[in-house]
Amino acid sequence: MSASVRPISASFDADDTLPISTQPRSTPRAAATARTKLAKPWGFPLFVWLVHFVIVNAAAFLAYRYGTMNSGSPPYGTDAPPLSGWQAQIVEPLRLWDGLWYRLIAIEGYAYDDAVAAFWPALPVSMRGLSRITGLPEETSGYLIANLAFAVALIVLYRLLSLDFGQTIARRSLWVLALFPTALFFSAVYTESVFLMFAAGSLYAARIQRWWIAGVLGLLASLTRSYGVFLGLPLLVLFIQQYGFYLRNLFPKIIAVGMPALGPLFFGWHLEDKQGSWRQFIDVQNQWNRTFAWPWETMKCAVSGCELTLTQYGQTNVWQVDGADWSWLRQLNENPRWETLSDPAFRLAAANSDTLELAMTVLFIGLAVVGLRMLPLYQSAYLIPGLVIPLFSPSTVHPLMSMPRFGLTLFPLFVVIALLLKPRWLRLPVLAISTVFLILLTAQFANWYWVS
Repeated sequence: MSASVRPISASFDADDTLPISTQPRSTPRAAATARTKLAKPWGFPLFVWLVHFVIVNAAAFLAYRYGTMNSGSPPYGTDAPPLSGWQAQIVEPLRLWDGLWYRLIAIEGYAYDDAVAAFWPALPVSMRGLSRITGLPEETSGYLIANLAFAVALIVLYRLLSLDFGQTIARRSLWVLALFPTALFFSAVYTESVFLMFAAGSLYAARIQRWWIAGVLGLLASLTRSYGVFLGLPLLVLFIQQYGFYLRNLFPKIIAVGMPALGPLFFGWHLEDKQGSWRQFIDVQNQWNRTFAWPWETMKCAVSGCELTLTQYGQTNVWQVDGADWSWLRQLNENPRWETLSDPAFRLAAANSDTLELAMTVLFIGLAVVGLRMLPLYQSAYLIPGLVIPLFSPSTVHPLMSMPRFGLTLFPLFVVIALLLKPRWLRLPVLAISTVFLILLTAQFANWYWVS
C-alpha cells in the first residue's frame, strides 16, 4: 500500500500554485532534481529579511529613544545593566520581556530559580556560547542569533514553499510573514526565529527525503520551544506519503520521525539535575498564571470574561478574568489623532485590553479551517495542534496570552493569507496596513507595553 501527497486545491490558477507531486512515492532522482532547481534561491528571502530588519529596528530605536516608557517588568524586578555604544540603541529596545529572562538563564543557568524552567534551553545555551566566543553581552548574542536565524528561516521557507506552491506563492508568503503585525518577535531576543528556522528546516529536509537531517533539526526545534515535540506529526505524514506502510520501508528512517520527542526528555533530564524535578517545565506553568480549561471555556473568557481556578504556590484561588475591552478603539475612533496614539494612558489601555489576542486567535482559527482545503496535509498537521493546544491552558492575566506570537511560527497560516491575496488590488493595501501595525506594536514592545 502506498499513499500520495494530497495536491493543493484546484480552485487556484496554475500560475499561483504548484501541487505536491502525486506520484505514489518520491524518488531519489526527483528529490535531487528539486534540490538542484532550488539551489540558489537566497537573494529574494534576504531582501525580505532586510526590509523587515530595517522596519522593526528603526521603529524600536525611535520608540526607545523618543517614546514614553511604561513601567518595566524585568525578571524578579531587577533591571539588566545598560548596554553601551550601538548596542544601547539597537539591542536594548529588543531585549525586553522574555529576552531578559533568556539573558538571565544564559548567565545563571537553570539552577537559579524554578521559574526559569518555562524557557527552553536552545536559545540561552546558544547565547552563552556566542557570548563566550565573542565577548559580547548575552543579550547582544541573542539579538544576533535571532536575526540571523530569521534570515536562514526565510531562505528555507522559500525553498519549501516553492516546492509545494511555486515561487509566486512562496514570495507572497514571505512578505506576509515578515510584515505581519507581530513579526517584531523575529528580531527580538525571543525564540520565534530560531524555532521557525529549525522547524522549517526539518520539514524541508523531510520533504526532499533527507530524513536524518529532518530528525536532528526536529530535535533542535523541540529544545527551542515545547511545541517542537509535535513536529513528529507532520514528519509522520510526510514519511507515510513517501514510503507508504510497507514494513520494509520503515526502518531505520522511521526513527527520525520520533526524534523531536527527545527534546523534552533531554530538557527534563537537565531539570532533574538542576532543580530536582524532570517535569518542572510542566509544573512551572502555574507560576506563570496558566491553568486548565476547555478550549470553548478559554474563548468565552477571552470574549466576555469568566472565572478560572488556579493553584499557585500550594494555594487554590478563583480568579475573575475580564473579557476583551474595546473601549480604546472607541476612544481612537472619537479622536483619531497622533496625540491619542502617543498618549501613555491610551497605549496602556490598548496593550492590556486583550483585543489583539482575541482578534489574532479568531483570525488564525479561521485561516486554519480554510487551510484544510488549500494546504498539503503535512502543513495542516503542523498547524492545527499549534492553535488548539494553547487553548487548553489560558492565563488568568490574559486568557489568550501569547497567541499572536505563537502563531508566527505556524507558517502555513501565512501561506493561506498569500493564497487569499490573489487579487492584485488587495495585496498592497493589506501589506501596507499590516506594516503600520507592525511599526505600532514594535513601538509598544520597545516602550515596555504588553504586546503578546
